[in-house]
Formats: sequence, structure tokens, C-alpha cells
Amino acid sequence: MIDQIDVESSMKKSVAVLVAAAIGCVAVALCVMAWLPGAAGSATTGVVSLAAIACVLTAAGGLVAMHRQRRIATARPDLFAELNEPRSERALLAASRPPIGAVRRWLAHSALGHGWVAGDTVRIRSLEEIRATLDDKGQLAGLSFMEEMKPFCGRTARVYRALDKIYDYGRSRTMRQLDQCVLLAGLRCDGQGHGACDAACYLIWKEAWLEKVGDSSAPFQPTPVAPSEAAPSGMPGRQYSCQYTELTNASHPHAPHFLRRWVEPWIVGNVTLPAYCVVALTRAFNAFQEWRGGIPYPARPRSGGQTSTIGMPLKRGDWVRVRSPAEIAGTLDANGKNRGLWFDRDMLKYCGRSFRVLGRVRQIVDIRSTAMIPMKSPCIILEDVHYSGEFQWFGEQHDYLYWREAWLQPVATPGEA
Repeated sequence: MIDQIDVESSMKKSVAVLVAAAIGCVAVALCVMAWLPGAAGSATTGVVSLAAIACVLTAAGGLVAMHRQRRIATARPDLFAELNEPRSERALLAASRPPIGAVRRWLAHSALGHGWVAGDTVRIRSLEEIRATLDDKGQLAGLSFMEEMKPFCGRTARVYRALDKIYDYGRSRTMRQLDQCVLLAGLRCDGQGHGACDAACYLIWKEAWLEKVGDSSAPFQPTPVAPSEAAPSGMPGRQYSCQYTELTNASHPHAPHFLRRWVEPWIVGNVTLPAYCVVALTRAFNAFQEWRGGIPYPARPRSGGQTSTIGMPLKRGDWVRVRSPAEIAGTLDANGKNRGLWFDRDMLKYCGRSFRVLGRVRQIVDIRSTAMIPMKSPCIILEDVHYSGEFQWFGEQHDYLYWREAWLQPVATPGEA
């Protein structure tokens, strides 16, 4: 396991190097201004000044990364999640009106082609209206309208994310763009139309399936989707088709230009400006760390030993504490896995904190093969614990993170952790 002192030492060295580089750039710029007049001097000074600014911003990213790493060590909520709380499901469902200004809304509609932005209140059209938009495959522009979506028809909901990019697990294994699609707060697939799949993926809605309502309309308050506690009913090996197995056909390569790729998540309201800046600075510092061979944020736990035994069996409603990075490191093999399950760096943000168990994932539709596969070792999902999207540049899927019971410690109450 990487020691916290080693992590801070590596990051402090990088910050010191960056500050020294910035000072050196400023000194060079002053010398150029004094000894090289004219257009050549101005151009050189401009380039050196930009380099100094880049060094300062990257050093600031180092300070942000150190602060975030200390939060992991002291079991505090991650800075990005804290600053992006106004865009959480809970906050958006409680909001009285969309938190997006007129200029950004105009950019989202006119420059980026989004009909809705995060926080908008919408009504899901009737089943008959939606069916009128579908082709003979039950799709609109390659995106399926699924059986699990029917109970929400006619309901009022709130836009959680305007879909900008999505990861295609099934085929291309790349970030791809979906046009005129949104996620609605809390509306996840319960798997009942797909052999009781336990994945609980977010349902994707085409904008054509939604209509505008007044901001005063109260959105539907959905019950969190949890895996069924009944015996699995899906037939192992049976093929299923859903929105995520057909994602390649419903999407296209992501646009490379600056506005859509880098600024869109903030324009459409998926992230707040402070949260956006935290990720941008952290990303710049991580790139520098990787270039110089330093430790990026977050520092991953590493172990080459044998994985530990299975932890205490957990059930829905149990409170647990996510174990520390050092404790989890002892359960991982040389590939960072426990019985085949990868411990993702996004999971480090939850270490030391307590959450309630939402359910056990026992079977899922494999997106690549489209077959129902039983989990060799069932996984645990926790309430409100999902991918932040930070490391996929604000990817909006928000899939639940899968946990091994060995990574979780049962506690009687949240306060006990």
C-alpha cells in the first residue's frame, strides 16, 4: 500500500518544481522584454508568460490534489462531490426551479442542441405518444424504449443530466455521444423486463419522449431501485437487448471540438463551476505527475498478495463502513482485483465513510455478449454511491459501484463509523 506520507511527498515535490518553473518563466520573460524589443520580443514574452501561467495552474492543481488526498485519509466527503452537491439527485428533486442562467441555457439550446438542461421539470409523454415516435424495432434513432420505462409514462420528472457523452462498454470501448437524450432523476431500470437483471442502470430518455411543464410542478419522487431479494429468475445464457447493449447503434463518436468536449458539462448544468474547476485542475496535475513518474490523485492501493476471505454476509438496509485503503489493499491481488472484481479509483473517495446497503447484485445482462450471466460472487451496491464520472471527463452514466463484502465493515448505525 502506498503510504500517505509518500503520496504527499511526491505531490509536494511536483508543486515545488512547478512553482520554480513558473518563477523561471517570469524571469525569462522579464529578460526578453529588456533585451529583445519589437515583435520578436513580444511574441517570445507571450509564449513564456503562457508557460508560467500553465505552471501556476498545474501547481494549484497539485494543492487541490493534496487536499483531496487528505480527505480520503480522514474519511471526509470528496471535494468534487461536495462542490457538486447542488447537482445531486437529492438537490435537483428538491429544487424549486432550474439552476441554469439565461445565457447558458441559450448556449445549450442554440450552440449544443440540447432541448433540456439539468434541473428542468418535464412530463413523460403518454405511452401512445411515445410509440408513435418508434420504428418497427421499438427504437428512436437507435435507442430502445424499454418495458421498464412504461410505468413512468405520464409522470412529471426532473432532468438529472443532459447526456453529453456516454461510455460504450459493449463494443467500441470508447466515450461516445448521444444526441438529444437525458437522464431523469432517480429513474433507473428495475430489470423486470430483462430477466430480473440487477444492474440498475439509469434509463435514457429521448427528448422527443418528454414535454415541458411549469417549473411549479412537483417532480415524481421515485423509490430507489434495488435488486430483488427473490431468487434470480433470469435464464443464464439467454440473450437480452436493452439500451446499453445497443448503445453503439444509438450513439456516434464524440465531437472533438473544445466547446462540446470540454465545456458542455458545465453549460448544460451537469456540474457546478467550482466542481468543474476542481476536476480540471486535478486533471492537469495528474497529467504532470504521470509525465514525471509521480503519484497522481487518487493514490491507488496496491497489493500483490492473496485476496482475503469473504466478508460478513450483508443484506438490504444494513449499515456499513467502507474500509480504509490500507485495509482494502490487503484484499487485492497483483491486478488490483478481489475475486475478479476491480477496485476502481473512484471508490477511494468513499473509504472510511458509512452507507446503507441497497442490495446484492447476483446477475446482470453482459453488455458485450448480451447474455444473462450470474455473478460467481455476488456484489454489493450502496445507496447514493455511484461513479462520479470525473475520470471520464464528467461522463453521465452514474452506474452503481460494485463492492465486495470484504471491503465493507458492518456497523450498527452511521455514527458508529
